[in-house]
Amino acid sequence: MENIFYKIEKDLEEGRKKKACDRLRNAVNQYPDDLSLREKLGRIYYEAGFLDEAGKFWILSEPKDSEMKNAVEIYKSSLSYSGNAILKDIVFRGDKKVLSDYARSVLKDLETDSLKKTNHIPVFKKKYKQGLIDSKSNPSFLSKVTIFLLI
Repeated sequence: MENIFYKIEKDLEEGRKKKACDRLRNAVNQYPDDLSLREKLGRIYYEAGFLDEAGKFWILSEPKDSEMKNAVEIYKSSLSYSGNAILKDIVFRGDKKVLSDYARSVLKDLETDSLKKTNHIPVFKKKYKQGLIDSKSNPSFLSKVTIFLLI
C-alpha cells in the first residue's frame, strides 16, 4: 500500500492528476473500507475544480471544513437528492461495520430514502480479496473429483 501512495504522490508532483486519480480509484475498489482513500481522491477533484465529483468521494466522511460540506451538497443536488442514485453512484462495497458512526448514518439515510422512493436498496457484490477468500474456502467440483480419484 505504501508503494501505491508513493506512486500517487509522484504522479501528483509531476502533474499527472488523471493517473493519480486512476490509481486512487483502483485503491478504493481494492480497499473499500479505507475512507481516507476516498478523501484523498475527493481532495484532488476539489483542487481541480470538480466540486460534484469531490462531493461524491467525500459523502461518507464527516465534513472537516465548509469546502467539504459545500461539495457534498453540490453532489447530492446533482443527483436530485436521490438516495438510490447516490448509492448506485458511490458503489460502497466495504464492510459497514468498520465505518465510523457518521458514515454508517449517511449510508442508512441513503438506504432509507432509496427504499422509500424506489422500494429497492442497491446491493453491490464484494470484489478482490473477498472473492479470493470465498473461492479458497469452497473447493470446486474438479478439486473434489480429483481428491476422490486419488483415494
